[in-house]
Amino acid sequence: MNSRIKFVAFIVLLLLEFLCFPCHAQNSKMLKDANKKMVKHNYIGALKEYDKLIIKYPDYAETYAHRALAKFRLEDQQGALDDVSKAIQLDSNFYTAYSIRAQFYLAFKYFKEAVDDYSRCILLQPQNEMAWHERGLAKVEANDCDGAIKDLDSTLKIKPEFVDAIYQKGIARMRMKNYTGAIHDFNTYLKINPQMPMAYLKRGICYDKTGQNYKACKDWLRASMRGLQEANALMKMKCK
Repeated sequence: MNSRIKFVAFIVLLLLEFLCFPCHAQNSKMLKDANKKMVKHNYIGALKEYDKLIIKYPDYAETYAHRALAKFRLEDQQGALDDVSKAIQLDSNFYTAYSIRAQFYLAFKYFKEAVDDYSRCILLQPQNEMAWHERGLAKVEANDCDGAIKDLDSTLKIKPEFVDAIYQKGIARMRMKNYTGAIHDFNTYLKINPQMPMAYLKRGICYDKTGQNYKACKDWLRASMRGLQEANALMKMKCK
């Protein structure tokens, strides 16, 4: 999993949510103005606005969480962690802050800490499929693949159409070198989403690992035809 790329998508969704976040009347406009600067990638400008807000309203947890995002984008790793941790200190039930900090930990490769924060998210919102899904991904990175598969199964129990959980189960089984099980997961996933090139690439690797070279080459060709250049290198090495 590329945590940095994944995190960018998360930031965009989160910021859009924050623009509509219910704020106290006295600081609502200032906060929304700062968030608009974040959306426009004016992180320094946003940071200055958040600083002003925190001076004026030092006990407002949401502002620290917002400022943490700005600091993250400015590559202030410790500042980002300090701010989101302050948000949690001010509001120990602030689900979004735990989720933000978990994403920071993933980006910084603190996988155990990410798992711990997602566990808190699950305690706060046990029917939130995203919390289970994200903890599953963090457990894969922490090399707890059995735990990851259980979390991804929980994701699917809550939301059966959450198909990425099926794909990620395949990734977890690959980490465990359970290539037959991974092939089953990728088969299920590709029946639902047949245009995903990375799934063909990964299934091809599993076929190759189980001595099914012909099937592997067919999958790498499918991945290549869908624009995945990595598949070309595998075909050159493995396919005649």
